[in-house]
Amino acid sequence: MSKKDIAVKLENVKKIFKIDGKEINVLENITLDIYAGEFIAILGPSGCGKSTLLRMIAGLDSTTDGMIAVGERIVTEPSVDTGMVFQEARLFPWLKTAENIRYGIAGMNKKDWSKEEQDTKIRELIELVGLNGFEKAWPWQLSGGMQQRASIARALINNPSVLLLDEPFGALDALNRINMQIEALRIWEQEKKTMIMVTHDIDEAIFLGSRIVVMSDKPGVIKDVIDVELSRPRDRTSADFALLRKRIYELLFEDRKTLIEYYI
Repeated sequence: MSKKDIAVKLENVKKIFKIDGKEINVLENITLDIYAGEFIAILGPSGCGKSTLLRMIAGLDSTTDGMIAVGERIVTEPSVDTGMVFQEARLFPWLKTAENIRYGIAGMNKKDWSKEEQDTKIRELIELVGLNGFEKAWPWQLSGGMQQRASIARALINNPSVLLLDEPFGALDALNRINMQIEALRIWEQEKKTMIMVTHDIDEAIFLGSRIVVMSDKPGVIKDVIDVELSRPRDRTSADFALLRKRIYELLFEDRKTLIEYYI
């Protein structure tokens, strides 16, 4: 990975919400370069603007001030160069797995691709996310993890350069969450995409991230950016993993030392 290739650039990004006539400063002075092929984990307390930041990178929300660029494109609206996976799978209950994935094809690609080309791409993605045999399954016939696999396939159908994941495994049980973390890592390594994930889970951030962006709130700012220098695959029981976990706890709860000592 060359750090000369910037996949996403955030420059002095600010976001203010107007609620009931009052201005609420959600994000302040967010500046960060995300390099091509990185797996970035954004970690912080609820309300620090993590999901808002992801939505602005996707072009689903606008900045109040500052600039966001994906590659050479200044973000002003959604584009096929970013794909997004939400916490809920958001599959259409009236469409089977393959057709839910097909629905993600952007309008211009639908015109450019023949039905056969679409079918080939869908088959490739179903194999990538491990849903072989479930092409004709209804969403209610899929487990939560399988539904998220279908959502990831749908987000990848336009071959985006950047994949955004907004707490995608938060609704899963502990075992399925670990399995999906392993799958996300496998897809990242195979597809060589730039991935940016919002999470509340410190272990998840350490297990997946090339770097961890630690945020604090009121307003949301970047507190630190940590290079994760642990070899892959990462051992959650190792001393180095535990030391990094402790460092992040201290960043998140530096004013609550008793809580840190209790949990670590």
